Amino acid sequence: MGQLFKLAMFITSFIPLWATVIFIDTLNIIKHDVNLLTEYISILTIITLNILSILIILKSMSSIKASEYKPYKVIEVRQEKGITSEFLLSYVLPLFAFDFTLWSEVVQFLIYFIILAFLCVRNNNIYANLIFEINGYKFFDCELKWKPEQNVKTTQVIVISRNNISSQRGNTIEVASLNKPFHLMKDLKG
Repeated sequence: MGQLFKLAMFITSFIPLWATVIFIDTLNIIKHDVNLLTEYISILTIITLNILSILIILKSMSSIKASEYKPYKVIEVRQEKGITSEFLLSYVLPLFAFDFTLWSEVVQFLIYFIILAFLCVRNNNIYANLIFEINGYKFFDCELKWKPEQNVKTTQVIVISRNNISSQRGNTIEVASLNKPFHLMKDLKG
């Protein structure tokens, strides 16, 4: 999936903003304002992009075969706590300043959003995602060592897991690569 997976994660991380924009645009449509083209295009684009993004994320996660999970020893692990609220306050909240019912404001928003998307995807700065939060997944910044080869260097990855793996330091977990640096962890037994 390449960069498409990261872009899909980025787009869905803005679901609170998208829901608000759809609400504002729907209110304008109900009020029967004069020029509604911006609102219709906005709603259609938001819904389409989010559906495609969710499908890409689900396809990426479901396409992992059991044989793709590899054992790694956890050297260091740190849960990305509070990152969702920080992300909402830092990235999403300022975007409410744009008036999404005016073409000029939508263009200004798109310039800012495209630059932000480029930077976040390029720098793997995608930890906050409401879709994952709702489904019980957490993000962990981990240093892992491939179990079969003890002489190899450690690797820094972001592990997405339903299990709290903060207590797994020194233990072995099984992960499969979604897209560097993102890895999905096989659920712990027990």
